[in-house]
Amino acid sequence: MSTSHRLILSLAGILLGGSALAVQPPQPPAPPAAPAAPAAPSKQINISMGSGDGYALVDSSEDSVTMAGTDVDGQQIKQLQRSLKGQFLWFRDQGKGYVTQDAALLARVRDAWKPSQDLGFQMSGLGKQMSEHGKAMGELGSKMGAHGAAQANVGARDVAQLQALGRQQQELGRKMGEAARRQAHATTETARRAAGREVERLQQQMEDAQDAMEEVNDRIAAAQEREADKVDALSRQMDQRGKPMETLGKQMEALGRQQEKATKAADKATRQVIAQALSEGKAKPVR
Repeated sequence: MSTSHRLILSLAGILLGGSALAVQPPQPPAPPAAPAAPAAPSKQINISMGSGDGYALVDSSEDSVTMAGTDVDGQQIKQLQRSLKGQFLWFRDQGKGYVTQDAALLARVRDAWKPSQDLGFQMSGLGKQMSEHGKAMGELGSKMGAHGAAQANVGARDVAQLQALGRQQQELGRKMGEAARRQAHATTETARRAAGREVERLQQQMEDAQDAMEEVNDRIAAAQEREADKVDALSRQMDQRGKPMETLGKQMEALGRQQEKATKAADKATRQVIAQALSEGKAKPVR
């Protein structure tokens, strides 16, 4: 860059009120939020129905409970678990608790709930896959956030330096104006030459400050480009991770609809078993 062109750039910045002070690096992109991982499935199977007396199919040996209804008596079921071995069906009818361990009736209830439980296991498997993808996306999000912070920190330091250089140029411009006036009003050749040398010295400092500003701007651009490339690469990885999540979500939704139907069918079959247990005297009141 020529001396005159540099000087013009510097003076233009001064006349515009220190426009160099307004230089700001672009804000880093905010990292996308990672999707919440699905909760780990429990060994206990809880199924709540909105109407009808409550019941619970309990298998103490497997630590599993299949229940329905809003009035399930957990305390009573715990007492039965301590006194009964194996599997039993507890239910409530007209406000009273009953229990049956009839093998044939229990087999019918187990068979009725098996499709729903199988679908639940499938959903659990999908949930595990979603959890793994979610964890990976969370890690990518953290890396993107780190690069964004690095962009901001580097930019802040460089902007502070630009501001200092801008103030320096303003002061040099003021001094050059004074020296130029002294040169113009000098009454002797000696004074005129001295003022001229002062103008040249200040002009060189102005050029040096302009060079420094250009270096800082180049450094900002290079740093932003490096970090932006890293963020873009992570963003592409995030997109790739998001595609399986979308597919898994659709599969989960479809299984959820199937399970809802299976649950309603199982509930209906279980209530038929309860009615039979009561009519045939195969259920004992819980005291």
